Amino acid sequence: MIFWESFFIFLIGLILGSFLNVVIYRLPQGKSLIFPASHCPKCETPLRWYHNIPLLSFLFLKGRCAYCKASISWQYPLVEFLSGLLLVLLYLKFKPHYGVIVFSFFAFFGLNLLCLSFIDLFHKEIPDSLSFSLIFSGWILALLSKNPLSLSFLESLLSSFAGIGLLFFINELYYLLAKRDGLGMGDFKLMGGLGAYLGYKSFFNVLFFASLIGVVCFILMRIYQKLSREDLETSEDLLKKEIPFGPFLSIAGLIYLFYPQSLL
Repeated sequence: MIFWESFFIFLIGLILGSFLNVVIYRLPQGKSLIFPASHCPKCETPLRWYHNIPLLSFLFLKGRCAYCKASISWQYPLVEFLSGLLLVLLYLKFKPHYGVIVFSFFAFFGLNLLCLSFIDLFHKEIPDSLSFSLIFSGWILALLSKNPLSLSFLESLLSSFAGIGLLFFINELYYLLAKRDGLGMGDFKLMGGLGAYLGYKSFFNVLFFASLIGVVCFILMRIYQKLSREDLETSEDLLKKEIPFGPFLSIAGLIYLFYPQSLL
């Protein structure tokens, strides 16, 4: 029974992941999420329904547009698969013990983090509509007394503002040392959303794991450059680049969500 339930949830996740791809592509450009219908971003030819089947269409089309044969970004099947996987993990964690309402809120939480992570990765920005929706929905969940982390509405409210203030304070310290901003306003609001759902007790864990994952990614990028024999940028040049912190915060937030009683 649990297998078929998980399989059904995975399919729903694939469909939602297909919509997230639309959001990731259109929201930063200020385009409508509904009109026009799905089309190739290269030749702008409208796609038929069977070109939009999550995962399968990418495989059948061999990663190319059916009309102009332009390459389809790896982002599309990856977001669809991650959406399905994340939804199943959240379902198994929350539905049996806390019910549909809690699962629905945290499904929104997880898919929102996935969406804004890819937007931040490609566009170096986090839309206010996504970060504020995290904050407000976290408050509503606490107001309904449904938060599995036992957050009261007041604690959720204060934690969201504390998260924003904490990253603002860290950024100010960094500015004093480096004479430039290290974090963006989108990161502040994202931390506010994490605070609304996870509470202030999560902050140390979230910042630790986000920083750790960021350092690991930095090292892997250097190794890749060396193995591929690309022109190596100096560490100073790499540190001056705008490296999005939103994806690292999102991953760290999900780690805490699944393992709140971590060693930290």
